Amino acid sequence: MTNETIKIKVREENQENSASDEISPASGGINWQIEERQTNLNNGQWLWALAIIGFAVIVFSILLKNYLLIIIVVLAAFIIYASKNKTPEIHEFRLDSDGIVINGKFYSYDNFESFGILSDNEIAFRRKHHLMPLLTIPFHSHDESEIKKILENRLPENEEEESFLDLLQKKFF
Repeated sequence: MTNETIKIKVREENQENSASDEISPASGGINWQIEERQTNLNNGQWLWALAIIGFAVIVFSILLKNYLLIIIVVLAAFIIYASKNKTPEIHEFRLDSDGIVINGKFYSYDNFESFGILSDNEIAFRRKHHLMPLLTIPFHSHDESEIKKILENRLPENEEEESFLDLLQKKFF
């Protein structure tokens, strides 16, 4: 089982009466799709600032004869450029009586201690793993009551707080 945090933004087209959102009363489950949030690197000022900082670090590395740092800076620049041109993915979620399915990967309720509903239409699942304790999943606002109905019999509900790193990631990335 991999420890991964999923942070994505709700696609605006799916806010009202989306055809991809469906509640299956026979299985007691709910399906929804969310589009991944795009990065804010489209602004040329960010890229110029990163290029200037990268160039300065490379010059500094040459002066110190630290060639490994040059390789790291070049790889970081390539990753930033690749993420800028990446098309956003659509993620599929299913919540039912057995567990959570995220993009075809099943997570049993036995892997979680509790859940909490965050203020910005996200479910935070507290994992039993201590390395990455929170799994945060966005949902559409009109699905909150159905999600609570499914989860209240399987996991206790606790007030979850977002970490400082999560807040920074939402603000800047």
